[in-house]
Amino acid sequence: MATPDVVRIADLELFADCTKAELRQINALTTHLHVPADRVLMRKGSTADEFIIIGSGSARVSRETDDGSATVADVGSGEFLGEFALLSGKRRTATATATTDLEVFVSSVIEFKSILHIAPSVADKVVQTSMARAAGMDIAA
Repeated sequence: MATPDVVRIADLELFADCTKAELRQINALTTHLHVPADRVLMRKGSTADEFIIIGSGSARVSRETDDGSATVADVGSGEFLGEFALLSGKRRTATATATTDLEVFVSSVIEFKSILHIAPSVADKVVQTSMARAAGMDIAA
């Protein structure tokens, strides 16, 4: 039986412009976890405690509306979650749930801020993505 390929931080688009030294530091600031399908990764209204980067698998981001739950986005390998609340200091604006088994890289608030400081290219991508998401969800930054 073949073992599945292990996803590495260096393989993800978010980190494509990082130097080897930056990648080593970022690796030390993330924890690799397996998350089973249907597990809630973060819940709307909760305090922002972590930044999640999806190594493999997919998750659904949703918000409650007057008509029930509405999908905001489906995210997959190389994409990330939780940045808006960490950058804005606000509570989570949506719920994210694993739709498949996931391999993720998780960073605490302090680790997330360190990553942004260590790797300006990552900081630029995270901020730009967060701004686009906020505009798409009509959220005041």
